[in-house]
Amino acid sequence: MSEQVTEPGAIGAQEPAANAPKESVGGGIKALLPFARPLRGRLLLSGAIAVVAALLGLVPYWVVYQTAVTLVSATDTALAGLWPLAFIALGAVVIRFLLDGISTYIAHMAAFEIQYGIRVSLAEHLARMPLGFTNRRRSGEIKKIMGDDVERLELFLAHAIPDLTAAIVTFFGLLGWMIWVDWRMALAVFGLVIPAFGSIAYAMRSAGSHMGEYKQTQGEMNAAIVELIRGMAVVKTFNRDADEVRGTERMISRYVNVVREYSLIFLPFGTAFYVLLGANILLILPVGGWLWSTGSLSTEALLFFLIVGLGALGTFVTLLFLFANLSHIASGGKLVTEILEQATLSDGATNSSTRPEDATVTFNNVSFRYEDDWVLRNISFSAPSGELTALVGPSGGGKSTIAALIGRFWDVDEGFIDLGGVMLRDVPNDVLSSHVSMVLQETFLFDDTIANNLRVGKPDATQAEIEAAARKAHIHDTICAFDAGYATRVGEHGVRLSGGEQQRLTIARAILHDAPVIVLDEATAFVDPENERLLQAAISELVRGKTVIMIAHRLTTIAGADAILVIDDGQIVERGRHTELVEQDGLYARLWADFNAADAIAIGGQT
Repeated sequence: MSEQVTEPGAIGAQEPAANAPKESVGGGIKALLPFARPLRGRLLLSGAIAVVAALLGLVPYWVVYQTAVTLVSATDTALAGLWPLAFIALGAVVIRFLLDGISTYIAHMAAFEIQYGIRVSLAEHLARMPLGFTNRRRSGEIKKIMGDDVERLELFLAHAIPDLTAAIVTFFGLLGWMIWVDWRMALAVFGLVIPAFGSIAYAMRSAGSHMGEYKQTQGEMNAAIVELIRGMAVVKTFNRDADEVRGTERMISRYVNVVREYSLIFLPFGTAFYVLLGANILLILPVGGWLWSTGSLSTEALLFFLIVGLGALGTFVTLLFLFANLSHIASGGKLVTEILEQATLSDGATNSSTRPEDATVTFNNVSFRYEDDWVLRNISFSAPSGELTALVGPSGGGKSTIAALIGRFWDVDEGFIDLGGVMLRDVPNDVLSSHVSMVLQETFLFDDTIANNLRVGKPDATQAEIEAAARKAHIHDTICAFDAGYATRVGEHGVRLSGGEQQRLTIARAILHDAPVIVLDEATAFVDPENERLLQAAISELVRGKTVIMIAHRLTTIAGADAILVIDDGQIVERGRHTELVEQDGLYARLWADFNAADAIAIGGQT
């Protein structure tokens, strides 16, 4: 059986936002700890330096207190001591900001490495997962997780340690100091902290219930924008500008509405937080004035609390921003974890007994389904080494799925696939890659040079080997016609090449890979008639001593196949050679007749 393996919305839109669970800040942050653990030494060093910097940040407050004492005494000797105090404050500020810079630099470098580790882990994990996971999700949603959500970690990791350390040290330092000077005035200064944090806690808890919907609509909006940009050529061709833009606009509007609702819930109590933190003067003045008037509070102490007390709660604003970001960081951590917890295709053992003896591919009662829909049922056949086995049939019958299973893009649900005497799931991934080369119906080229795209098939290939493969695929002359030759960049998705040129380039890549099993899924679909004969000659040369499994709608390309399997509705309904199948007057015979009729119409239309 295959292993079928979300914060709602940001990965997929299957689960309604109304059912979205509240984010667990602790759980999301905990999910990121394994990535931070290798760099905990640097993070601790950053924190230690931040503590020293924060302690130096208290020196100006001490200078203010000493200045108040000096001004109250107002003696010439005392006033002369103000200059040394000023230099002490200046030195503390300069050293503090220097240490802050060092601490922040160390934290940033650690954060960048952690981001790198997370992104590499996600990429490697996605590469080992069944294709169904990514096929069921829009590329914009996956991009958001690997890009935006991981990017937020830098903001938290690079700033949380120094800023959080400074805020905590400053808070407790001032609190202890104020209690030492006068505990009653300390209560007046910090008396509004509890109601302030009660307000912000309520605001975050209330708004947090919308976090799942917020992440979902954000992911859907990103996906819609990416899809609109990628499909712009189709949009322009069919004059769908207004419709598609309106569809994207609706996604953006949904996101804006969710953000507006989120903000309106947060705003009243969030505002109360800021007001309460800035309103401690309403306690400091009356309490301080009453204590001073009764003679139980000195003038210098009153001045100290009036000056320092007003700014003492500023550190809580820093704490607020950090904790406000924690919900987003936690959400991103949860999404990252959900991907990394998805089951992957197991890698086979690496001992020699699991290496295929030859290039024979055998399907033994294979059944496969996408989620709940069965696509293949009880497929059994053998494709011997050195022979061409063709798969034909109506669209949607399961031919491409058979090809994908040979490349182990998925594991089968029932039965098993055998490669050279070894069950496919037991073949190590690197061995499978060296044994099977695939040319898919949808070509993919990296935004790189032609040479580097060919070297995907063989990283250490020489220029001579690259050119030889290109000649066999009849693309060498086309490449040489470019000013930069093999150094020509193909553009994103190979945009600088025609469809036929892209296909021939991927075939050249497969030739260079030189695997004993070749899977061609509509490999000649975009090849012009002039080059089709030459390409068929190259494929015929490639067949020698290898297993070739070809899917084709142009039946003339597989008329000489050693075996033809007719696939319909997920089952093999006919099998044999071309002549035998035509004589049976079954589905293949009808497909052959339809093909010839369509070919005749096409020729007639050109004359």
